[in-house]
Order: sequence, then structure tokens, then C-alpha cells
Amino acid sequence: MEKSSMVEPWSAVPEWMAKADGDWEALEILLTRDSPGLRDAVVFHAQQCVEKLLKARLIQLGQTVDKIHDLAALSCQLEAVDRQWSWDDEELADLSSGAVLARYPGFETSAEEQAELVEIASRVRRALRILLGSEQQDD
Repeated sequence: MEKSSMVEPWSAVPEWMAKADGDWEALEILLTRDSPGLRDAVVFHAQQCVEKLLKARLIQLGQTVDKIHDLAALSCQLEAVDRQWSWDDEELADLSSGAVLARYPGFETSAEEQAELVEIASRVRRALRILLGSEQQDD
């Protein structure tokens, strides 16, 4: 199957960021329920938020964005054009696979996995929001 690409104008960046914020808000609401049945959805929204922020940064830098969901691949694409960006591929792969596996029967996200993946997503989200100019870096 051939992957397709999107060429989006720089003006699309705020829209991508707003979508990412929506995913993070959904994650926060789901976390307040503290329900084992919602852990998969929490991890899914964590992955989606990071994916959208990676795509926003790529678009901000004038890059073509592939219609893929692999965070490590998107991060690698960003690393090639943004000297300020670098992230551990293993963490991103864990976040990607956790979100994908959680969508299928036979896999349940544990409380520990949820906490770990949300923590990873939170750190990645903050770093990307700083690069995108929507969050201040602590001195």
C-alpha cells in the first residue's frame, strides 16, 4: 500500500495544534474517571496528540507530511530538518504500539503502562509545544 502525503500551508499549524489540544483534553477527562476500561482510550489520545504536534512542527518548517501514524518515523523526519529536535525512538515506538495494540481485543493497557505512556507523551508534548512557540521553556 502506498503512503500518501499532504502538503499543507503554514497557516494549517494552528489547526493541527488545536486538534492536538483536543486530544490532550480528552485524555485529561478520561483520566479523571480512573476506569480500567478507559485506559486504552487514554493511550490512544496520548499518541494522537503527539502525532498531531509532530505534524504541526513539520508543516511549520515547510515539510510535506506523510499520512502515517508511526511516531518514531515522524520524529526521524523532523530530526532531519530541525536541529533543535531529537527524541528517543524507543519511547516513541512504545507510545505508537501501545495506542495501536490497545485498539484490538486481547490487549489491555495496565495502569502502569498507561502512566508510563502518558508521562512520555507529556514530555514529548511539552518539547514540541516549546518548538512550536506555544509554550515557554523554563529557565
